[in-house]
Amino acid sequence: MEGFFKDLSHSLRMFRRSPGFTIGGRRGADPRIGTNTAIFTVVNAVLLKPVPFPDPDRLVMFMNTSAQGAGPAASPAKFAHWRAQTTVVQDAAAFRTGVVNYTGGEVPEAAPAPAR
Repeated sequence: MEGFFKDLSHSLRMFRRSPGFTIGGRRGADPRIGTNTAIFTVVNAVLLKPVPFPDPDRLVMFMNTSAQGAGPAASPAKFAHWRAQTTVVQDAAAFRTGVVNYTGGEVPEAAPAPAR
């Protein structure tokens, strides 16, 4: 601990001796620290934290491929088939995302698609 206080007092003496260097160093380091913090926050929230479900390593999203393209979409019949496969799938749930045009008012308005 004694070495730490010696280093600290030496650093403070050097900073007092050359304040321009100290201010320049701070002005250069502050944006980098802020950028690093912002990037880590996003990476931590998106990639590092597990999803809030029990056994997240067992979650699966079924994907379809067709001539029109690939994506997380399924017909009601295909979803019923997947749900019936109880030897492979423990449980299945469907969700719907998208936007519909609501035209009940004077001006058409985009609204989230209702869940079915």
